[in-house]
Amino acid sequence: MGLARALVNVRDINMICQEYPPVYALIEGEKRRRKINRARRRLGVLEIRTAARDEWKGPVVWIEWLNGLDVLVRYEAHDIR
Repeated sequence: MGLARALVNVRDINMICQEYPPVYALIEGEKRRRKINRARRRLGVLEIRTAARDEWKGPVVWIEWLNGLDVLVRYEAHDIR
């Protein structure tokens, strides 16, 4: 299976959160992924808003979601602008 790369911005991630729930993210230093509602870049650090606690956490390692074809899509933090 090939590996595809794409650059996306934070607005794209926020649109994905609205269209394809659930969207998950892994926060640096934690072992489990979290369900997210929004993303933002603040002072160069990618942060996410968790669905359960409604708080901003970061920095993020990756964000993943299932697209309409049930294919897992994962964006690394350095691919998100």
